[in-house]
Amino acid sequence: MSKYKKYFNIYIVLVVFALLGSLFYFLYSSYMAEKKQNNMRVFFDYHVKQLNKSIDDEKFSSMAISILLAQNESIQMCLLGQNRDECVKNIENLTKTLGAASMYNNIKLHLYDKDLKSYVRSWDLNRYGDMIASGRFLVQESRRQNKPMVGIEAWYAGVHIRAVSNVMHEGKNIGSIEVLLNYDSLGNFYKTQGIDLFVLLSKDKMPAHKSAPSDQILSDYYIENLSSANLNIVGILRDIDLKKYEFYVYKTHYFCVVPLLDASNTQIGYYVLHVNTDEKERNISQNYLESEELF
Repeated sequence: MSKYKKYFNIYIVLVVFALLGSLFYFLYSSYMAEKKQNNMRVFFDYHVKQLNKSIDDEKFSSMAISILLAQNESIQMCLLGQNRDECVKNIENLTKTLGAASMYNNIKLHLYDKDLKSYVRSWDLNRYGDMIASGRFLVQESRRQNKPMVGIEAWYAGVHIRAVSNVMHEGKNIGSIEVLLNYDSLGNFYKTQGIDLFVLLSKDKMPAHKSAPSDQILSDYYIENLSSANLNIVGILRDIDLKKYEFYVYKTHYFCVVPLLDASNTQIGYYVLHVNTDEKERNISQNYLESEELF
């Protein structure tokens, strides 16, 4: 019996050691996972601040451009002379000149007449004469307060950082000019930092939208920076309840969700920052038009 008792005691000791080892491994793994999550939270806190600073920088930049363009003599003269052909030519030249800088390569300019009717859209020269300014917060506030206004706004052309300045001549308001910047330059910048940026606009916050294949990528949101977004992780993004989570983890994928507020302080969507800590998968991208899995 003593022999069996000896083996039994050894067995018990081994079981206890195994249990203690498993418990230690579990506690250590939990500690390391929590530590990693805390580190990622700190990481995202920093980059959210950087995102807000970058957006503010683009706001100031777009406002400076709108103020300068409002003082441009060729813009003033074509508005005074009600010469739309000349205004089209001037807007095309200015868009081309500004677009030579990489951060402005997708810049859009919108010229309004003195009655706030659309006069020239740089991205749609054949569409003009419509009175859409009545629903535009920044355009209305710029005219009402008689000063330049800047902010984020969603309208028919999508979500943009927009700056509006009144065009004045001899003390009279003869029109307005609007500068629109999209998020692609920011998205491309964050890619160089190993971070994916998604600018998501709630579909119910868009007054109107031209249908496109990309509309079906997410059921409730438009991806506004489509050309710079990493669509390889859309499958994960679809499963995140953005209204519920500020921080989300799926395996080696970490997400930070930030409310997107427009110029009137209304939430119209979300910014989503993503990092994959698996270096083998990092920086993978794909074109949604070439991937049937997205639809």
